[in-house]
Amino acid sequence: MSAVNTLAEQDFEQLSIRRLTGGFASIIAVHDTTLGPALGGVRIRKYASDDLAAADALRLARAMTFKAALAGLPLGGGKSVINADPREDKSRGLLEEHGRHVAALGGRYIPGADMGTGPADLEVIGRYAPQVSSDGRDPSPYTARGVVASILTVSNRLSGNGIGHDGLDGLRVAVQGIGNVGLGIVEQLTARGARVLVADPDPARVELAVERHGASATTLDEVLLADVDVVCPAGPGLVVTEAIAGSLRAGAVVGAANNMLADPGVGATLTARGVVHVPDFVSNAGGLISCAAEVSGDTEFLDRVDRIGGVVDEILRHATATGTDPDTAAIALARKRIDEVRAAA
Repeated sequence: MSAVNTLAEQDFEQLSIRRLTGGFASIIAVHDTTLGPALGGVRIRKYASDDLAAADALRLARAMTFKAALAGLPLGGGKSVINADPREDKSRGLLEEHGRHVAALGGRYIPGADMGTGPADLEVIGRYAPQVSSDGRDPSPYTARGVVASILTVSNRLSGNGIGHDGLDGLRVAVQGIGNVGLGIVEQLTARGARVLVADPDPARVELAVERHGASATTLDEVLLADVDVVCPAGPGLVVTEAIAGSLRAGAVVGAANNMLADPGVGATLTARGVVHVPDFVSNAGGLISCAAEVSGDTEFLDRVDRIGGVVDEILRHATATGTDPDTAAIALARKRIDEVRAAA
């Protein structure tokens, strides 16, 4: 598993793989538990190989570590993946087997909802796992809320307005991917006067965004290169390639999709071109904040979601001051918090 070997050379604590009934791979990655148990979603998606599924789990778990640290949460980073088609292969038995796999980690990993799973699925997994999140609340609306707060910060930065002014009226935003998070982003943006362009592999999702929220439709080939102010990938990751970064017409990229950059070097390319880039593990942290609140019983978590915009501003300022790209700046700030907690232990 070459991709896994490459990623495993980084500072991961655990990678566990089980074969489920039907031959499906259940994969759990735990990156870092310095701040607390690893919380991360259960993703059910059909990958071309188990190697690619494991590599995705590792990438996502690492991003969750940084996401939790920057959000100020007492949690580490983890993720689990089931290499299966959620529409055809997902079953109660599959979820139960995955739940037993989670239970074997003894509470080091807390699962939540992700692509291909929802509250009902987490309820099944929770019958076996020591603790779960998202079994009573869908985190998608809070993910969308944090992304919109990030877009507002970027809009204010591009226009020179101060934080707190609503710079969404008339803003042109292209959203790639109209799943639960993407549709929530479209709904919130259009409600505040933004002009939104959408694309998705499912024509019904596009039609929903157009008819319900007044968005305009484009194609998947054109959405990231559209003549807009902000591009917002909100589907699968690794979509912003060097080629895309070099051809962007937008002034900013704000990630809702996890791991939206195809390669770490893409962030430097965006910065060199003067494109404002908000790391996805910062802007999409609202879902994690919601999941953490569900686990802890916190009912006052919305303010923390809304403060994501302020975190974005801090990171963009730090990147400018240090002459780095925002991804590098954000990871440095996250590692600083983790190192401080580790040193105090």
